Amino acid sequence: MAGLNKEVWLALVKENFYPEFTFLNEALDLSTFVENDVINLAEAGVNPAVLKNNTTYPVPASTRTDTALTLTLAYYDTESTIVRNAEQAELSYDKMASIIYGHKQALLLRQYNEAAHAYAPAADGSLTPVMQTSGTLSGGHRQITYSDVANLAQRFDSQHIPRIGRVLLLDSQAQEHLRNEDRALYNQMFNHGDGSTPGFLYGFKVYTYENLPFYDSGTAKKAYGASFGVNDRYARALAFHKDEVMKAVGSLDMFERLRDPDARGDIIGFQQRFLALPVRNKGIGAIVTATS
Repeated sequence: MAGLNKEVWLALVKENFYPEFTFLNEALDLSTFVENDVINLAEAGVNPAVLKNNTTYPVPASTRTDTALTLTLAYYDTESTIVRNAEQAELSYDKMASIIYGHKQALLLRQYNEAAHAYAPAADGSLTPVMQTSGTLSGGHRQITYSDVANLAQRFDSQHIPRIGRVLLLDSQAQEHLRNEDRALYNQMFNHGDGSTPGFLYGFKVYTYENLPFYDSGTAKKAYGASFGVNDRYARALAFHKDEVMKAVGSLDMFERLRDPDARGDIIGFQQRFLALPVRNKGIGAIVTATS
C-alpha cells in the first residue's frame, strides 16, 4: 500500500485554520518563534529611568538583565477515525475531505476552549479584575448589565490598558440579558443584531463565545474541564487586550494505519502542537455571576 497523500490532507487542515471572525485571531501570534515545538523568549528587564533637567554627569548607566523564558507547546491528538477503504475514499475527494474537516473542527474547538480558559484571570486582582454581575437575580444568579461592562472598561482604563485592541467575549446568556435590557443598544453593538460579526461596546471588540470558564464561590477560576458545582459562578464575559495574550501553533502531523486487521478498515488521526497563555497577567478580566 502506497499510503495516503498526507501532504494534501495536512494542507486542508492548515488552510484558513482560524476563521476570519474569531477571538483567537486577536491574540498575539508567536507561531513564528516556535522551533521544534518550543518557544524561546526573553522576559524584558526594567526600563531605564527618565531624567528631567539633568545637571549631573556622566549620566547614570545600567545594563538591562533579561530573563530567559522557554515555553513548550502542548500536543493535542484527535481520536482516530476508522475509514473503510481510505485510499478509495481519498479518490472520492468529498468523502475524505468531510472526514478531515471533522478532525480539523475538533482541534479548533479544543484550542478555542483552552485559550478562553487560559486568558481568563485566575482570581480577582489589581491587574486582573474579576467583577460580579449586578442585574436582576434569576435562577440564583444575577444577570449581566451594560453598567457591568462599562465598569470593566473603567478598570482597564485605571490600568492604562490601551483602548485600541480590547476584546470582549460574551456567552449567549450574557447577550440575552443585554438584549432584554436595551434592544436598540444591543443591535447597535452587533451592527445587524445577529452576532455574526464582531460588535463594539464601550471600546471592546465583542465576540460571541459560549464555553467560558467557571469560578468558585470565592471567584477563583476552576480547573479546565471541571464540572459546574452548586456554589459555582458562571463567567458571562471575558476581556483581554490583544497584546496581553498569546497563541502559538506548532507542528501538525497525520497518522494512518491502512488495512488494520482488528478494525477491518483504515485508521487515521491528527496531532497538533498548540499553546495559549496570558503574556503578563495584566490586561485580562472577567465578569462572573453574583449569587445574591
